[in-house]
Amino acid sequence: MLCSNCKKREAVYNVAGEDGEYYLCEECYQRLGEAAEFAMQPGSDLQPAEEEKRCPVCGMAFSDYKESGLLGCANCFRVFEEQLLPEIEKIQGETVHVGKRPLGDEELYRLQDRQKSLRFELEQALKEKRMQDAEKINREIRSLRRRIARWDFGGEDGQ
Repeated sequence: MLCSNCKKREAVYNVAGEDGEYYLCEECYQRLGEAAEFAMQPGSDLQPAEEEKRCPVCGMAFSDYKESGLLGCANCFRVFEEQLLPEIEKIQGETVHVGKRPLGDEELYRLQDRQKSLRFELEQALKEKRMQDAEKINREIRSLRRRIARWDFGGEDGQ
């Protein structure tokens, strides 16, 4: 949660004023000292701190995430999505997961992807009772399966 005074740094002190709670960072608290209590009288520049949004499932606040770097549950991502996406983008560079593949020959993965898409096409052809198309697709799937089965995975011991 941001400091109610400077609105720049994380608040570490919670001070009760006449019209609500205020949160102060270390620097503002040290600068205001005991006067912090008096600075929060009505008419001062300080505004009462807003109630921090919490996850309804686990009760975690976004400031808890900022402190630990961990979310409390799967629902936290939905609750704090607006605040998390910029954080994720800073760390990862992207906010969309595209997956990873082990290092190796890209041709094998291309063949496996093609086999998956052909299986989907085969299902569609069978549902639509296009038997000639289904037979042609099935032959292509068998051919790909044989090529994949013969693939050399490069083990040193020949396995």
